[in-house]
Amino acid sequence: MKFRNPFHEFVDLFREPVTGGMKMSIKYSLLIVMFLVWGVLIMVRMSKVMFVQRQYWLDVQKSLIKENTGIPPRRGDILSDDGMLLASSMKQYRIIIDFASTEKDDVRRNKDQYRKDTLFTRHLNDFAVTVHQLFPQYSVSELKQYYERGYRAKSHNWVILPGVSRNTFPVPYDKYKKLLGTEWLKPRYEYWFYSQESKISRKKPFGSLAARTIGSMYEAKDSARNGLELSYDSLLRGVPGVGHRERVQNMTTIVADVPQIDGCDVWTTLNVDIQDIAETALRRQVEKMAAVSGLVVVMDVPTGDIKAMASLTRDSEGGYSELQNNVVKELYEPGSTFKTVSFMIGLDNDKFSIHDSVYCEHGLYTGFGAKMTDGRHQGFEGNGFGWLDAEHVLMYSCNIGTAKLINDAYGSNPKEFVDEVRRIGIDTPFSLQLLGSSAPVIRSDGYWDKTRLPWMSIGYNTQMPAINTLAFYNAIANDGQMVAPRLVTKVTKDGSAVEKVPVKVVNSRICKESTLNTIRYLLERVVSDGTGKSAGSDKFKSAGKTGTAQISQGAGGYKVGKTTHMVSFCGYFPADNPLYSCIVSIRTSAESNLAASGGTMAGPVFREISEKLMSMHTRNDIVLAVDTVHDRMPKVLNGNLKSASVVLRELGMSKLSRLYEKEAADSAFGKVVFDDGKFRTRRKIQLKRGYIPDVTGMGAQDALYMLEKAGYKVDMSGVGRVRTQEPRGDQYGHTGLTVKITLDMK
Repeated sequence: MKFRNPFHEFVDLFREPVTGGMKMSIKYSLLIVMFLVWGVLIMVRMSKVMFVQRQYWLDVQKSLIKENTGIPPRRGDILSDDGMLLASSMKQYRIIIDFASTEKDDVRRNKDQYRKDTLFTRHLNDFAVTVHQLFPQYSVSELKQYYERGYRAKSHNWVILPGVSRNTFPVPYDKYKKLLGTEWLKPRYEYWFYSQESKISRKKPFGSLAARTIGSMYEAKDSARNGLELSYDSLLRGVPGVGHRERVQNMTTIVADVPQIDGCDVWTTLNVDIQDIAETALRRQVEKMAAVSGLVVVMDVPTGDIKAMASLTRDSEGGYSELQNNVVKELYEPGSTFKTVSFMIGLDNDKFSIHDSVYCEHGLYTGFGAKMTDGRHQGFEGNGFGWLDAEHVLMYSCNIGTAKLINDAYGSNPKEFVDEVRRIGIDTPFSLQLLGSSAPVIRSDGYWDKTRLPWMSIGYNTQMPAINTLAFYNAIANDGQMVAPRLVTKVTKDGSAVEKVPVKVVNSRICKESTLNTIRYLLERVVSDGTGKSAGSDKFKSAGKTGTAQISQGAGGYKVGKTTHMVSFCGYFPADNPLYSCIVSIRTSAESNLAASGGTMAGPVFREISEKLMSMHTRNDIVLAVDTVHDRMPKVLNGNLKSASVVLRELGMSKLSRLYEKEAADSAFGKVVFDDGKFRTRRKIQLKRGYIPDVTGMGAQDALYMLEKAGYKVDMSGVGRVRTQEPRGDQYGHTGLTVKITLDMK
């Protein structure tokens, strides 16, 4: 008896024709039994998962899904006046390679380790080459040896770059994306062959340029330290989101439950080109002088927008860096730059005129209760000046002359002078949207001895940040209207403005128009014939005032220790139609043997900045570029005759191009000669399939078009016009051939 498989008998039941209810009943009964058995098995399996293996699957869930994971927002950008990035948030990566299997089961571990070994041996060299290309400081051989050490040690935590801390993030986003194209770091191997972590880092594309103004971050804490980063931290920071991590097929993703809100963008008034010009000029001068510190600010006259701002301080290593923003933070006695304020007040109140004369005591005067001196000046004998009119008192920055004029005018009522100073608005606190700024100090305690007013008139007994002095001179350039210096114009989110910072007028009229015209004339004379000659340019007119103030040594006053000075120049340019105002202040070193002078020390920096900025605005008429001396005919290359005709016509050579208008169709090509005062077609070039055209003397575009149109491939090298062609032209040849052409500029 032949044995039959029960399964075959079961299948036969469904193949037999249905002839009776008995057979139908057996078939359906068997199906029902099968479904019942499957159902019971499913229930048993579910019960086992729910009760017997409950804890195991809960642990698996915890490993695959991590709840309440913070999602950091992207910090907003800080941008220049034309939208260039000054500070931006970019991802940095930490990549760890795992050379050993972590599987506990022997079979799975051996299989896993075999895959890792295969990846390592096959792609070691390729990976080392790629890393070398991205990080040239490491050689290929050095990288290969480094990875081989990790492989031999079967390390689970081998940092991708040698000599780099396990906790640093040395790989920027662009290089990370290129590394993901290698066989070792393809995404499908993540958490099996490698792991990666990332963090958002703050980057400044222009390096240290305007570093203190832009500000910096505490990277470990992701919090702002100073500058605009700190002032606008609440808007730049954004709002973190909340999500959970899910791991599927060795890939971990964060699913947002509460999406993060990225930070806003801050638009500044800084101009990268102007900042570079100003900072470079200042750095060169402070290094030359071995100065303690120096600062420079460039302001747009109508708006008060800060186009450049730098504060350089000598550090412990002898270099110069922005340790703090002295432009708004440091209070100092302005010295002779304040004399312009004194003259404006006296002239505006009709206390004196520029033609009034004053005896300047030849440089030494004790009539104010203390010794006041003046330095030498070219053209005058002795230590100072004799009789000077008020115009020359300001031109030569005469201390005694200025003090006498102001003391005679306001000595009986010093408060009137202080009230006028405040009316002008020079004592207005200007924060520039930066935290930690200082407010000016104008003494008004009611105590007036014989020395206070005279010394106040020449820039002592008063302290203010450099930005206040600049705002005053900017007002002179701005037809008497003082505007608040502005560093930020707007804050945007997704292209829409969420906050705007308008131009703020502090004082619509700092003095009478006649006084303003006189002051502007005097400041031009200071640069053209006075102490500010070094700040002037022979290309345009500038105006401004020098300042040289001795720095007090604290409680010891001015007579203790070695003498240091703050030398300055503040002004605007061009004088007849001011575009920019600028202040340069440098603190001299006590060890310096140079004679302190705002004109010779700060003035050259002002001149360099002004000349370079004015060159940016120079636009010569195109007519000036026309060569009126030589009569040269243009060179016409062989090639498209219609194009040559159009060019000649546009150059005003219509008579020379008539030949082309008559004979050249849009697709006509030919060789060109200049004969008998006209450009003529020497001969037409045939363009038909299977015939190699002669393209020598043509430009690359025409040559490439003709050869490909005729059915040939082109191998082109060099730059310029076609000099050689292989195979040569004007012959038949099989289509598909490669024609090699060489171009040069000869």
